[in-house]
Amino acid sequence: MNYIRFNRIHRFIIAITIVLGCMSANAQNGGSMSSYSRFGLGLLNEQSQGWNRAMGGVGVALPSGNKLNTMNPASYAHIDSLSFIMDIGMSGNFGYMSMAGSSINTNNASFDYLAVGFRLRKNLGISFGFKPFSTIGYNYTTTNNEAYRDQTTGELVRNTTNYQGKGGLNQIFAGLGWKPFSNFSIGTNVSILWGGYDHLMMQEFTVNNSSSSYFDGFNFIQHADVVTYKLDFGAQYAFRVSSNDWLTLGATVGLGHKFDGEAFLYRFMTTGDTLRVDGEKNGFDLPMTYSGGVAWHHKNILTVSADVHYQTWDGCRVPAMVINGDNVTYPSTDKMYKDMYMIKAGLEYTPNPMATRGYHKRMKYRLGLSYSSPFMNIQQGEGKLATTHEGPSELGVSLGFGLPITNRINNRSMVNVGLQWLRRSPSSQNLVTENYFVLNLGVTFNERWFMKFKIQ
Repeated sequence: MNYIRFNRIHRFIIAITIVLGCMSANAQNGGSMSSYSRFGLGLLNEQSQGWNRAMGGVGVALPSGNKLNTMNPASYAHIDSLSFIMDIGMSGNFGYMSMAGSSINTNNASFDYLAVGFRLRKNLGISFGFKPFSTIGYNYTTTNNEAYRDQTTGELVRNTTNYQGKGGLNQIFAGLGWKPFSNFSIGTNVSILWGGYDHLMMQEFTVNNSSSSYFDGFNFIQHADVVTYKLDFGAQYAFRVSSNDWLTLGATVGLGHKFDGEAFLYRFMTTGDTLRVDGEKNGFDLPMTYSGGVAWHHKNILTVSADVHYQTWDGCRVPAMVINGDNVTYPSTDKMYKDMYMIKAGLEYTPNPMATRGYHKRMKYRLGLSYSSPFMNIQQGEGKLATTHEGPSELGVSLGFGLPITNRINNRSMVNVGLQWLRRSPSSQNLVTENYFVLNLGVTFNERWFMKFKIQ
């Protein structure tokens, strides 16, 4: 018995080490190659996991049992009493960006999440782990092909602007799910968000086809460091509609709030020559978030689910550079975002979970669709010539498989493989259209740590 207890503690320490290692690795990896991550706090990360990402990202009304569902903390109350569950996910992105007849291919790999969960006592489950909240990672150049003539020298001048950025917000969370009475559960996730960003904008001017690397113009670095908290609450209620069918209803609420952060704008003329222009404190906000979902279960064979999400980004502040002639400031502004809604739907089908023959019969087959409206405003140009456009909407189609790790019946560990097609479509032809194929890989380890052994 002492050996068994030591083994459990040893594996638990290994799990914590993996969590910390993945957090450290992801903090150094932008996880994005999109030009739209230049704006605000970056692109929001998908909060689903490997098994439900192939179902369009649904999860508000799906319970945890043999797997974890961190999208709704109320689901933790359904974690199996004998299991210790660890879920790890990563993805590879293969992208194609186009604008005004030009195009470029991109690819990127990222660590997506790590979550651990188990039951503390009857009707009470716990989960904790790590997820990126947003990512920033881009490097692109724009060129003004219309040359102008310097009024003093008479020389032809063209300018090129290079944009580079990295950063984002990381998230560690811990949550509890409790079932106060049959078929109804509630829960909460408490998260710590930390991170920041570095945005570089550097102009290069070409005079008579002879380039000058620096110019007394708009060369800036935007830098921020932030730390804050995030609170999410959830509920689920399940009821039978027939002997073989039941419905689950789910809802979550995330609390929005202002949070501290230090953001600074630096201007430079030559390498090593920097001048702080402006700074901002307490200039950030998180939105209120609301979601609702429904799931229909037929035996243990078919699950069909749909979610609706709404996030109140309009009015949320973030520091933004404002150029008006030679005057440059870095105030906190609420003009960067729009309220956003998302619609998701998906299904999972298992031909025969208890099949004694035929591995393919115990595989899980998944399909999904998703759509999200724009949540950012994009400004093109500066000063009086500036125009504002809606950011891109996003459409996604996904499919995938759940592959049991062994051929034993009731084996709960699973490899989840999914393929997504994502398209970001802007409202203006002067903005970038992005298409991505995303390969998702998740591994769910489910071990019976808490089984009681009899000594004869």
